[in-house]
Amino acid sequence: MRRVLAALLLAVLTALVVVGTAGPASAHATLVDSDPAEGEVLDAVPDVVTFTFDEPVSLPASAVQVFDAAGEPVEAEAAARDTTVTADLPDDLPDGSYVVVWRAISADAHPIAGSLTFAIGAPSPEVAAPQLPDTDPADVRRALSVAQGLGYAGLLLAGGLVLFVAWTLRGVRVDDDRRGRLLRVAWVGTGVALVAGVAGIPLSGAYQQGLGLTQLGESAAVDLGLVGDDLLVLALQAVGLVAALVLLARPRGPWWTPVAPAAVAVLSPALVGHTRAIEPVWLLVTTDLLHLAAGATWFGGLVGLALVLRGLSGRERDGALVLSRFSAVAAGLLGVLAVTGTLMGWRILDGWRPLFETTYGRLLLVKVGIAAVVALVAGWNRWRLLPAASPASGAGVGHDARRGAVLKVATAVRVEAVLLVGLLGVTGFLTNESPREGPTNRPPLASRVETGVLGDGAGSGSTEGAAAKVLATMQPRTTGPTTITVQVQDAAGEPVDGFAEPVVSVASADGATDLGQQPVVPAAAGTFVVDTVIPAPGTWEVQVSLRASEFDNPVTIVRFEVS
Repeated sequence: MRRVLAALLLAVLTALVVVGTAGPASAHATLVDSDPAEGEVLDAVPDVVTFTFDEPVSLPASAVQVFDAAGEPVEAEAAARDTTVTADLPDDLPDGSYVVVWRAISADAHPIAGSLTFAIGAPSPEVAAPQLPDTDPADVRRALSVAQGLGYAGLLLAGGLVLFVAWTLRGVRVDDDRRGRLLRVAWVGTGVALVAGVAGIPLSGAYQQGLGLTQLGESAAVDLGLVGDDLLVLALQAVGLVAALVLLARPRGPWWTPVAPAAVAVLSPALVGHTRAIEPVWLLVTTDLLHLAAGATWFGGLVGLALVLRGLSGRERDGALVLSRFSAVAAGLLGVLAVTGTLMGWRILDGWRPLFETTYGRLLLVKVGIAAVVALVAGWNRWRLLPAASPASGAGVGHDARRGAVLKVATAVRVEAVLLVGLLGVTGFLTNESPREGPTNRPPLASRVETGVLGDGAGSGSTEGAAAKVLATMQPRTTGPTTITVQVQDAAGEPVDGFAEPVVSVASADGATDLGQQPVVPAAAGTFVVDTVIPAPGTWEVQVSLRASEFDNPVTIVRFEVS
């Protein structure tokens, strides 16, 4: 009881340290500002285009591309320094609209992307969509998730089996056939881990670069600046697992001799991933190390039990010794996995809402659900089946009954192992999801400026008797989420602000659907952005009213064809 209380106290203190004293979590960069702003109209060519993020980022190849209104590329040189990305532009750019497409890498190796449209002098009447490579990074991310799931399964299986054979089976008579089977399964796990690791390197590079599956052979997919950590992890796993299995096949020295290199391999994934980008790094990485060690010990131990228990069913004392050794650590392992997983999830998500509002959080809930089922099976196994399988269960329990109980334990162990394989598969997909659900980054699309007239003298920059103009774009002009950008200009074409922000309403031209007044977000001088959802195709009217003075409130309507 004292040991249990001490373990609970340690878990509580660790939770207080992680949750109570750590700084804000940071696991995925977010764009917080750009200069110029989205939709801004400038008087002259800016020296640089600047993007500011909330954490340091790095740039892959072709990270920032600039296009003119016709979709033709414009020469630009990009650089990243700490949280800022800059793109130098030529000094002699003509007037018109320009589109900047950018891509950056967060500290946790996840890519983020977006685009910015601004104008020099005046917006172009039409803006063509830039011709970007026709790739589907989602396919690469799915393939990378599968590779990482297989890699985790193979790594934890091989490393856990090394510990099971070296420690759990020490002093137990196991026939050569079953011992050889354990080693063969460990070699298979090693092979799966290494093949998945080799496949994951170009997939990781392609994912960060925004390449497609057909571009995995390009040199950019194996850029050492992006996949260097993955290569290091692969090397540690290859050397550690092979050395451990060679030492295990020819046992010499203490039991931990083959376990040490296996531990290096099993703990190597902690060098990359979300935990190294979250403060305090040392504490989260330590938690990740415990999580990996506990997972390998449990998974490898379950597979090892499934392979040897039937062979020990006739030797009650050997079977009881193996079961007692594993069960002695199983409860502790379950506690370590629960506590470390909870702490890592809490710090990565930084709250409860992302648990339900992000793909990362929902996958984490699936993982927790599988772990809960595993815990139930493990508890039933530990407190209902193991006592009946032990020779100490009582003189009234016959040999056949105990042998049947051992076989039931073996079945329960197999169920646990299968569930853990599913849990590791979810983990593979979890590692490639952002803990933050940012806005969907749509590629820049072709757009056309629609114009309306706002009565006479609207806007503080207008002259008496001159009408102000409303320039509006909708991207994309399709059903679903869309962005409407509205700019108010005076007679000279300069952006102006009215007495208050404009009121923007959206409705279908036939009057069947009225979305009502929409919230507007200021983006630059006289420029406002509206994010809305168009439910059906057809002609849609965007009504803009601008209070130019306390008594003057002109209204205009611009129309968009939505497909």
